[in-house]
Amino acid sequence: MKNKKLSLLLVSMMTVAGTLAPISSLAETTDKKIEQQDKEISALKEKQKSVTSQITALEEEISSIYDEGISLSKEKTALKNESEQLKKDIAALDVRINKRTEAIQKQGRNVQVNGQGTQILDMILNSESISDAVGRVQAISSILTANNDLVKQQKEDKKLVETKKTNIQTNLTAIEEAANQLEQEQANLVAKQADLNVLKAEVDSETSGAESSKNALLKQQQEALKAQLAKETKKKEVKKVETAKTEETKTDTSTTTEKATAPSETVTETPTAPSNAGETNESTGNTNGGNNSNTQESTGPAEKPEEPVLPPVTSGDATFQALNALRAAHGLSPVSWDAGLAAAASSRASIMQDFQVPSDHWNRGDEVIAFMFAPGNSVIMAWYNETNMTSPSGTGHRDWELNPGMTRVGFGYAGGVIVGHSA
Repeated sequence: MKNKKLSLLLVSMMTVAGTLAPISSLAETTDKKIEQQDKEISALKEKQKSVTSQITALEEEISSIYDEGISLSKEKTALKNESEQLKKDIAALDVRINKRTEAIQKQGRNVQVNGQGTQILDMILNSESISDAVGRVQAISSILTANNDLVKQQKEDKKLVETKKTNIQTNLTAIEEAANQLEQEQANLVAKQADLNVLKAEVDSETSGAESSKNALLKQQQEALKAQLAKETKKKEVKKVETAKTEETKTDTSTTTEKATAPSETVTETPTAPSNAGETNESTGNTNGGNNSNTQESTGPAEKPEEPVLPPVTSGDATFQALNALRAAHGLSPVSWDAGLAAAASSRASIMQDFQVPSDHWNRGDEVIAFMFAPGNSVIMAWYNETNMTSPSGTGHRDWELNPGMTRVGFGYAGGVIVGHSA
């Protein structure tokens, strides 16, 4: 009887050990994978910090270039106005010079034709008295002085004209240099904006990849655990059947032997073995039942929302296409091109060449404005990121782009100004 109990104990221990060993191995493998994933996530976070720092530096540089571009545009406008004023001054000087030239030439002809020099001498000699002669001399001196002043003023005005012409040429050269510098700054602005978009795209891509890897690892762990538990459950069921058969055989053999050697002991001890075996099986069954319950729990993947279907593009405008691409990425319906809105936007852009926002803009919710940005994805991302933008809410431009109720848009361009209208 003791041998039979010892056999049952050994069988139970072997069953438990056979179940725990694979699960322990699976847990160890899972722990290693989790540890490795934690390291990858930690490294990704450090990389995100670095990229965020680079993005901040780029945004500051873009802001500086933007301010410099506005300053150059204002300087260019001021130089043009000054040049126009210089042209007017030169025209006025030319009129005065021509009048003086005509007067001097006329006076010279009078001297030659009428003998004015002889007349002056006669006037002095025919004086009635010395005081009269002195008065006439003073009058003649005043006339000659006036003539000399006229000639002197003529020379000064001609010199002033030459100086102003030189100033105009200098200003025109400065305007040209400012224009070239402005174009270069605009090119730098577009390049920096493109770099910013690339960096953000890389961060988004890496973040998405990390999340996908993590989800795949978790799913793999769940599937592996489920398969392992199912395998162990099946093994335990097989072991249970084999154990039951073995115990049944041993019980039959033991019963036969005990009946032959000690009938009274057989009557007393025989019921004990099935009772113990039943307890062992019941315990094993409960354990299996618990494991089966756990393995049946699973979480299905979330349904992926359907991507919106874009209608045929009705305009080749780069900004229009970039806007619809952005809306599609956020699950919003595309908008249609409206020629009337585009014409109104172009008209608005043409009156902002001084890079000043009209006062009525702040009362409108259907208009967005951008200075010194390139059409297409550059200005769309600038509005989306609120780069160098001002709005009462702080997200007005992004809200305009992602407005679910917006159905029609039009964009207008003039100089470095872009205006968008919606309906």
